[in-house]
Amino acid sequence: MLKEKFADYEHRPQQLEMAEEVYSCLKNKGKLLVEAGTGVGKSFSYLVPVILSREKTIISTASIALQDQLVHKDLITLKAIIPHNFTFAILKGKNNYLCLKREKEFVELGDAYTRFREWASATNTGDKDELPFIPDFWFRVCGDSVDCSGKECPFYDDCFYYRHYRYLYEVDILVTNHHILVYDILSEFNLLPFHNQLIIDEAHQIENVISDVFGTILNRSRLFWLLYRLKGLKIAVEHLFEPIESFFKGKGLQTQTTFPIPENIITGLRELKGLLSLDKIINRINTSKTVIAGETEPDTGSPDAANDMRDKAETTINYVKSLSRDIEDFVEQGDNERVYYIDWNKGYMELKSNLVESHIPFEKLIQNYESVVMTSATLTTCRDFSYLKDRLGIEGFKERLIGTPFDYKKQALLYIDKGLPPPDKGNSELFQRESLKSIEGLINASKGRALVLFTSYNHLNFTARNINIDYPFKSQGDMPPARLIEWFKETANSVLLATTTFWQGIDIKGEKLSLVVIVKMPFGSPGDPVYDERCRRLRDRWFRDLALPSAILMLRQGFGRLIRGTEDRGVVAILDSRLVTASYSKTIITSLPKMEIVHTIDDVKRFFEKGGLNGSNSSD
Repeated sequence: MLKEKFADYEHRPQQLEMAEEVYSCLKNKGKLLVEAGTGVGKSFSYLVPVILSREKTIISTASIALQDQLVHKDLITLKAIIPHNFTFAILKGKNNYLCLKREKEFVELGDAYTRFREWASATNTGDKDELPFIPDFWFRVCGDSVDCSGKECPFYDDCFYYRHYRYLYEVDILVTNHHILVYDILSEFNLLPFHNQLIIDEAHQIENVISDVFGTILNRSRLFWLLYRLKGLKIAVEHLFEPIESFFKGKGLQTQTTFPIPENIITGLRELKGLLSLDKIINRINTSKTVIAGETEPDTGSPDAANDMRDKAETTINYVKSLSRDIEDFVEQGDNERVYYIDWNKGYMELKSNLVESHIPFEKLIQNYESVVMTSATLTTCRDFSYLKDRLGIEGFKERLIGTPFDYKKQALLYIDKGLPPPDKGNSELFQRESLKSIEGLINASKGRALVLFTSYNHLNFTARNINIDYPFKSQGDMPPARLIEWFKETANSVLLATTTFWQGIDIKGEKLSLVVIVKMPFGSPGDPVYDERCRRLRDRWFRDLALPSAILMLRQGFGRLIRGTEDRGVVAILDSRLVTASYSKTIITSLPKMEIVHTIDDVKRFFEKGGLNGSNSSD
């Protein structure tokens, strides 16, 4: 069908193979792990079987880009060519929608507010994506779970979010993100409309999402939000602003992640809790609700105003109760399944907790569906699913590994720099200086057209300050991520220096991207409290069972940025000499596609000049 409708469609046996596996899984109400190599076209490989199954299905992804691709491109395409009637929609978080109640309460001067009001008065959906710009005050007018009373809200019937949400019960295919999928577990599966089948794309990220969602964050913003709300309820709180500000400034602490939380911070939090007197605040709100309503109604002559104030009071009580539980949790730190630590955001301390192991929530999740498919381009190390299965406690899943349709031996070259000092802690500054020379040489060989991936902002910033090349370049942080990608595509021979999010999800086809430089193996960072605690619990197995396989999966993600089509050609360069010298180097190389390996920049130059490989050593 696809070949008949699209002249440029490429038949890929791997895509058909995956589709058959997914259809069999859904038909037999089974569970499937399927790794689909880059270029398989995995979205069609699960969408077509889902449509043919005629069962209600949830599709969860980690990235907004893939959600948009599914809803605004792939499903529309398939609806036009598959002779089955089916419906689909996307569910995003409440913060993506305008809140009628909060918008009514908010007033600001300026051009941005005027443009926002024009949009707000005309929109039919309230969806942030409709806005031609995102105003700085969006967080004050968008939906907020902690400030939402659901059906009790006076604006419930017209609420943009809930109006869309009610429609979702009718759709056959619901596209959402991993965070909402996991929040559904916390809601006892009352958040997402009932569906029989679950597809988890970008499944390699689900463990960390579970860890985040089942954690907690306590920061200045949460407490200040409460103070401003209490002021609106005519409760005196002016005396609380200064001590809260002082506490979260974290005086005397270094602005870096700290684990465990120092005792003096716990003592300060205990004192702050006593100063807040949250139980007394709840009592004051409860006893003053009728007074608030009574004072409001005569002034305005409108029962709606009284309802608004009562709604404010109820949501504030729920907020105070949640805040009180979280403060107590950080004071006691009694949950052995979580790790508690300090992080920093814009100069202010944040107290955070994360779930260490995700087995139990994941088991609850998959038990809620008749069929489950988990897929990604990177689920295995050395063609083995053991790492993912161990991390999530996966049992009873069929396993399938679908290879890539790309010919890496013909399309790509792997450069490993074996002359650089190893990038360990003792050589950090030396490695930064010496690797910069390699980065410059490689970029000159490829005439720009390069994505350089770092494992730390420190190294990225050093390179951005000191790099000497004749090609235009930008660094992550110079623009929003989506705009950076647009700049890279639009600017000839450009170079992008990036970290974190750019290791995965970036899709740039053709010669615009011909070189991917991976500066260092992406091992977990010592000092990351969640990673460190997982390593501690694994004892002497920490490297074999966590550090190495997690680094391999991230390396494969970065590696996958290069070849995105059958006509693409290019070089992946890894500047970490441990891929030559370390005892585990063969394990890493075996996890990558088979391709030519070289060790000199002259070989890279010849590859680009001749348009072919040069007969160097192969990784076979």
